[in-house]
Amino acid sequence: MKITNKLGLPDAIVRAVTNDPYNKGDCAFSITELLQPPRIRALKKKHEDEIVEDAADRIWSLLGQSIHTILERSNNPDNAISEKRYFAEFAGYMVSAQIDSLELSHGALVDYKTTTSYKFKTDQSPPPEYVAQLNGQLEILRRNGLDARELKITGILRDWNMREAKSNPGYPQFQVATLEIPMWSREEASRFIEDRIRRHLAAEKDLPFCSPEERWASPDKYAIMKGTSRRAVKLVDSMAEAMDYVTNMGPGHRVESRKSESRRCSSYCAVNKFCTWYQEQLKGEVE
Repeated sequence: MKITNKLGLPDAIVRAVTNDPYNKGDCAFSITELLQPPRIRALKKKHEDEIVEDAADRIWSLLGQSIHTILERSNNPDNAISEKRYFAEFAGYMVSAQIDSLELSHGALVDYKTTTSYKFKTDQSPPPEYVAQLNGQLEILRRNGLDARELKITGILRDWNMREAKSNPGYPQFQVATLEIPMWSREEASRFIEDRIRRHLAAEKDLPFCSPEERWASPDKYAIMKGTSRRAVKLVDSMAEAMDYVTNMGPGHRVESRKSESRRCSSYCAVNKFCTWYQEQLKGEVE
């Protein structure tokens, strides 16, 4: 991968981004890799030497790494195992996972993330990728003779807003928040990891499409417009609902279709340049 510096960021930041110390170890997959969409991982593997990312697009990743470095100061080998990578074999393939902290006194496996407040709102379930990651890590730990009684994600919320916290009880009340992660059975965790291995191996031979969920695709919407205004009066989920609304509102109203947007593809995928689906979408050939 080549790192560019289009915005002219300080050399120290660019060097820090470039010198990423990540290493999954001597294994076929890491848990983090298995959670990636198979299409993305296969394209990264195929075009590894052609991928170009700008340093500015990796600042949040750099911040996350810095948080882990700072948290290493809290390491207490008598009470916790921190920042250690473990390995286990699944379906004939070695898989690794680096844990952030296994708190021996509490029996808690904890992962730290620098992320957005939205993922820690109390009126929704934990993100599926968080659940899969922690349960995958736990199964690898268990195959190394360790265990945990509870799973947690601790988030350092980079966009936390005090005003929102005061007005919305469902919003994280502090800049650091914790999610309790449901624990899978060992059989469920093993099946998940083995299934992800099969999917990634298959993708190397026959490239699949990413699902709408993997593309972070928003649903299609239908905008009720009035006159020459560019702002929608209302957004609805179906054409039928939109037409009913226009009929009831009378003359001067019309419907505009607003197609789904795949946010991951457009803004967060390092291989969108090599993805035929996305390139066709840019040309208006994908509905």
